[in-house]
Amino acid sequence: MRPIVCYIEKRCGFAAGVKYAYSLTGLGLSPVDPTNARIRVDTITEIQGLRIRVREAPEWTRLFQRTKDWTGSDGIYALPLSGREAPGQLIGRQILVFGDTFIGDVDERGARKNYRMVYNTLADLEGGEPDEEQLHFLWGENGDGGDGTFFVPSTAQAQEAGECWYWLQDGFVQNGFFYLMPMLVAKDPEGSPGFKFRDFATCLIKVPLAEDGPEWARHEQIDAPFFHVNEERKLFFGAAFMPNTETAGAPEPDGFVYIYGRYQAVGDNEAKLAVARVESTVFEDWNAWRFWDGETWNSDIAATAELGRGGPELSVTPVGSGPLAGKYLLVSMHVERDLYIRIGDSPAGPFGPRINIYHTCEPDAGQDIYTYNAKAHPSLSSTGKWLVSYNVNSRNWDSLIDHADIYRPRFLWIEVERIAPKPKPKKRK
Repeated sequence: MRPIVCYIEKRCGFAAGVKYAYSLTGLGLSPVDPTNARIRVDTITEIQGLRIRVREAPEWTRLFQRTKDWTGSDGIYALPLSGREAPGQLIGRQILVFGDTFIGDVDERGARKNYRMVYNTLADLEGGEPDEEQLHFLWGENGDGGDGTFFVPSTAQAQEAGECWYWLQDGFVQNGFFYLMPMLVAKDPEGSPGFKFRDFATCLIKVPLAEDGPEWARHEQIDAPFFHVNEERKLFFGAAFMPNTETAGAPEPDGFVYIYGRYQAVGDNEAKLAVARVESTVFEDWNAWRFWDGETWNSDIAATAELGRGGPELSVTPVGSGPLAGKYLLVSMHVERDLYIRIGDSPAGPFGPRINIYHTCEPDAGQDIYTYNAKAHPSLSSTGKWLVSYNVNSRNWDSLIDHADIYRPRFLWIEVERIAPKPKPKKRK
C-alpha cells in the first residue's frame, strides 16, 4: 500500500518551523519524502549556546515491532543488572520494564487476534544492543509464560483494596537486589475514555540476584509510604530513580539514591516534579528518606515542594562530559506532542525552563492516537548521545486492535553540542 503523504509544520524547539513529510499508514508513521523514498529527519534546537539534535533510532524502534506473543506495551524503563547506569558502559544484561501489555498474535493485515492484555511484563536484553536474538520477553506470573501478569500485588494495601494491579515504575540495582517501586492501581468507572483507573499507593518490589540473574519467584513485595494526598495535591514517588553512587558510575557521586515523583495539584492538569533522597546503604529504611521542601531535605513528606514541570514518567541523568558536564538532564513529556528537556544544577535543581526538542508525528494519523511519558535510558546510551523513548497509544480500543502497530514505544537519539562562537569580522584598514 502506498502511504498517504501530507505535509505538516514540525516545530523545532524555539527555531523556525520546518516542513516535513510523514507517512500516515498504520504501520508506517515514519518520515518519507513525497516520492515515497525514506529519508532521515533531524530536529535541531539551538538555545543558550547549545545545539540539541534529535534523530530517530529505527534500530531500537523496530525491535518492538512484533507479530507474535509480546506485541505491544507502554512504560519501558531499562535497568542494568550490573547496577552501572552511566552512558557508555553497556555492560551485561538489562531488564526492560513495561506497563499494560498485549500478548497474542498480529495477522497479515496488522490486526490483533487471539490476544489478551496483562498489566505488566518484562524483557531480558543481553548486552544492551538492539539485537532481536538477545531480547527475551517475560510474562505470566513471575515470568512463567502463563496467562497472567508478571507481578501480582500481594501486600496488605493490595489485599485491603481488593481488585487492583501494579503499574511498574522505575527502579535500580544494588547490593545483589533488583528494586522496583510500582503504583497500585484500581478501576475507576468515572474516569475519562482511556483513563478509567485510579492510583492509590506505592510499593517496593525486591528481587534477589543469583549468578544467572534475577530469581523472580523469590521476590518480596513491601508497602511503601510514598503516596501522599492532601486537600491541595496528590504526590507519589518512583517515576524515576537516579542512584548517584560510585557503583552506579555517577560522575560526581554523593552516596545517595534520588527518587523522583509526581506532584499533582488539585485542579492543575500539569504534572510537576518532586524529589526525595536516601543514602544507598539504608535504602529500605523508610525513616531515612528525606524530601526536598524547596530549601532543605525534610523528614516530612507533607512538606515536599514542587520543582516545576515534570511528568508521570521521566528520567534524570547526571552528565559527566560534554557541554552539559556537571549538570542533570531531565527528559519527559506528559500526554502531549512535545518531548522536552530541563537542565538542572543539582539532583534537586533548580531546573531550568522547559525546552521543547521534538514534536511527535503519530497523532497525525488520527484514530485518537496520543503520545506520552518520554524518558532517557542512560544504560543503553553512549557517551555524548542519549537513547530516549516515548509511548504511543490510542483512546479508541478498536484502533488498538485493528492497528496493532500503534501501541509500542518509539526511540530517538539526542545529542547536545556547544555552538562555536562566530568569528568576529575583521576590521577594514
